[in-house]
Amino acid sequence: MIDGWTTVSSTVQYTGVHVVVRQDSVRRTDQSMGMYEYTDSADGVRVVALDARARIALVEENVYVCGQRLLMCPGGGCQPGEDPQSAARRELAEEAGIRASEVEPLTVMWRMPAGARTREHLYLARGLSIGEHHRDPSEADMELRWVTLDEAVAMCGDGRITEAGTLAAILLTAQRTTAGSAAPPAAATGKGPAASP
Repeated sequence: MIDGWTTVSSTVQYTGVHVVVRQDSVRRTDQSMGMYEYTDSADGVRVVALDARARIALVEENVYVCGQRLLMCPGGGCQPGEDPQSAARRELAEEAGIRASEVEPLTVMWRMPAGARTREHLYLARGLSIGEHHRDPSEADMELRWVTLDEAVAMCGDGRITEAGTLAAILLTAQRTTAGSAAPPAAATGKGPAASP
């Protein structure tokens, strides 16, 4: 709770399969009253899977609520009691068939702070190996695409990528790897690029 603020009452307006809608009556520091309606749901994850050729994995799928087909980093919601990093590894394997030897946090962000009490945990995955995906029926239309990190950054700027967690994760990855650590030359490491579909 914000310092000096008091929750006077909190009521559940609706309970769904994945989300709860709440309405809170709040007394602010100056003693004025406010009413806040918001959703409460499990935290989510997004993962930038970066291979040895500085390419990242994007999944493209139809998103009903947006009414559009979106390009996103693999990700989804945390299961009850699930650690976010474990959720990131699980979603990466389920949606893209990718396993990673290294998964490091990028940041934690609020999805929509004025209307949703839900955070998004962003990760960078490296040391990739490619296998079979295990998508659920709602992801049957999902397609895996590989693009260079530079191209993904351009896509964030020109409107081809519009999902908030994906935008933030890609731009943070680009910032983190600017020093040239994103893709050591195969000749120098003695390793070839990760396989891709």
